Order: sequence, then C-alpha cells, then structure tokens
Amino acid sequence: MDLRVALPISLPRLPALATVLGLGMIAIAQATPADDWSDGKAAFAVGDYRSALVYFQLARDAGMGGPAVHYNIAVSHYRSGDYAAAGEAFELIRDRFPKMRGLAEYNLGLVARRLGRETEAAQHFLSAYELSATNREIRVLASRALRDLEPQPRDIDRWAGALGVRAGHDDNVVLRDQDTVSPGTTTDSPMFDLFATVEGPWSDEGGLRVHASAYLVRYADAEDFDQSELGVGAVYDWRTTDWRFEAGAEANAGTLGGEDFDREYGGHLRLLRYLGRSASLEVGYARHEIRDADSLYPGIEGSRQALDLRYRWYRDGHRLQLRYWLERNDRDDPGTSPDRSRYSLEYRYAPDQGPGWEAGIDFRRSKYADAATPRDEQLTTLRGAVTWRLPADWLTVLEYRQADNDSSDEFFSYDRQVVTLGAMKLF
Repeated sequence: MDLRVALPISLPRLPALATVLGLGMIAIAQATPADDWSDGKAAFAVGDYRSALVYFQLARDAGMGGPAVHYNIAVSHYRSGDYAAAGEAFELIRDRFPKMRGLAEYNLGLVARRLGRETEAAQHFLSAYELSATNREIRVLASRALRDLEPQPRDIDRWAGALGVRAGHDDNVVLRDQDTVSPGTTTDSPMFDLFATVEGPWSDEGGLRVHASAYLVRYADAEDFDQSELGVGAVYDWRTTDWRFEAGAEANAGTLGGEDFDREYGGHLRLLRYLGRSASLEVGYARHEIRDADSLYPGIEGSRQALDLRYRWYRDGHRLQLRYWLERNDRDDPGTSPDRSRYSLEYRYAPDQGPGWEAGIDFRRSKYADAATPRDEQLTTLRGAVTWRLPADWLTVLEYRQADNDSSDEFFSYDRQVVTLGAMKLF
C-alpha cells in the first residue's frame, strides 16, 4: 500500500488514515512560510514531488515547526523514491509528536517494505496497531499490511527446481573427502559439472511430494574421477503453526570413471520447530544402505546412520546456519567405515535482485578405529562465494573452496583448492 496524500489548507482534526492526512493541519499565518507552503501543495498536486520537497523544507526553515510540515517533507521524500530520507523524517515525527506515533509507525512500515525489510516492516505495522487504540482506520490499515506480509499459500500443483552448470579448476582431484574409496593418486584438472533438481507438488498445508535430482562432474585431465548420480524420493510433510514434521524415503545410483559404482537407498525423519518469524531449530535422523553396483568396490557395502542438528536464522535476505552432524558407518571394509562428527557455520546474503555473498567454515573429524592401520583425520573446509541474482530467476555464482585434511596416516593428508564459476536457473 502506497502513501496517497491530500493537501487541504487546514483540517479540524487529525484524520485517521495515513493516506489522507492533510498537509495543512495547522493554519499558516506567516506570509513567507505560507507562500512556500502554497507552492509546495501546488507542486505536489501535479506530481512534482522534488519541487514540493524543496518548498516544504523552505517553509520549515522559515519557522513552520508543526507536524504538518514534517509530514509533508516525509511524504515528498517517499514519493521521490528516497526511502531512507523518508524513514528518517517519519522517525522524527514519531519521536517529536506523540499523538502521531501510530501514524508514523504505519508509514515507517511502508518505508521498510519498500526497502525489502519485511520483518522490520511487520514490527512497525504491529506498533502502529498497538498505538492506535482509538483510531480504527489506522488499525485497519495496519492489519491489512500485516496480512499482506504473510507468506501467500502456494497452489497445490506448484513445482520448484533448478538447472545449473559450473566450470572451473580443481588442483587436487581426490575422493578422500568422501566415505567411498581412496585411489592413492591425485591430480589437478579443469572441470565442469551439470545438475538439475525438481520437487513438488508444494503446499503450505504440507502433504506428499516427490523429488528427483541428477548430477555429473567431468575432469578434462582425470577421467577416472568422472562421476554421475541420479536420485529419486518421496516426502510426507505435516505442519502446524510452530512445528513441521517430515518423513521421507530416497534412492540413489552413482557411477565412477564411466562405470557403475554404488546404489544407495534409505529414509529419514526430520522435526523442525519455528522460533518466531525469523529462526528455526531442526533435528533429523537418516539411515541408508549402500551396495556396490558391479563388485568393483565391494568394501563400500554396508550402512550409514546420521544425526543432524541445525539452527537457522533468516531476515531480509540474510541467512545464518549452525549445524552439527554425527555419522556412524558399518561397511565391509573398515577403511571405508569411519565414525564422524562435523561442525559447520554458514552465512549467506541473497537479495531478490543484485549482488550477494556467501561464506562458511566446516570442521569434520573422522575415526577409522578398525582399519588395518587405524587413523584419525581432521578435515577443515573454507568456502567463499560472490553471487548475483538476475531477472527471470537466474543466479550466477563465483566460488572458492579450500580444504585441508590432516591425517595421522600421512598418506591420507592432503590440501585442495577448487575455483568455479556457474550459472543457475531457478523455477
């Protein structure tokens, strides 16, 4: 809802609606301020908001100090597109004129919404409602604005997904940071990958949905490390106002170096608790069975269990995630059967349009207590990325990732750096 301003010379009382507040709330007696005031009203009436702003500021500087002139200045800033200055002017009205606090809070909500700060806008609208106990019109406007900020229900047949491509360079192509095999050789190589995901149908009421994903990575100078993976699954989602419960099943098939590698299937449970409008706490459990596809790597067969704890905070395009992951493997080859704990911190700023950035640190400890040569490993990964959100839901990402694996068996220690540039289409 935008500000719509009428400009009468005087009003007998303070109107209820912010959109119809008169700019002549106080009769003007002084000649010079009155002329500026009149010129400001005339400019505003024909949509020349920048000229109107100049005249209203002249009237203020010439001695007009009541709420009307400050309100006119605030609205002229708003209509000129200078939302930051409009916010400062409305804050002045709120702090200096107690009787107009509810109206000022409502307009501050409009400013915050224009700036994309929806959480802040909701707080202003709520304050406007609470401060306007005797002003029904402001309460109605604030209630409507709050309702408009609520997430809109999505159609039951809505599907979502992504299609992306990346290219870059990996200076140490290894599989050692996975729980699969350790070929005993490393190399550097240019690389590119493709991926696609789709999931739906989505509904704010929850229910059953399915998902599928495909991924492949190719190395120009290390074909033995080329990998592909295809996954499918189904999830049942149940929600209340503050809770969300999810149960799912999934299956994946992978290749390595152009040959069938593994088959994986299993399920997961997830419970999420919303903490107000901008945070959540989540606990999840998953169990998967892994099978060697053609007996090339029989040692990988077995099971994997994982406990996953996450805290998320999100506001105005900013996202923060703290995660703890506990994993237990029971494989035929103890050398591919680690017990692991993992801690990570990720921060992301992803606006609806324009530049953003991401940063994260991940620390993982692995114990191979039953391996032929028992060992402990500590893998530290740093990640940074610059993103750019383009029209039509396109996203570009320039990413740098550095990994340092410190093992008690020197053979398994390594450093790794990967740089990629990619583009993704969201739908």
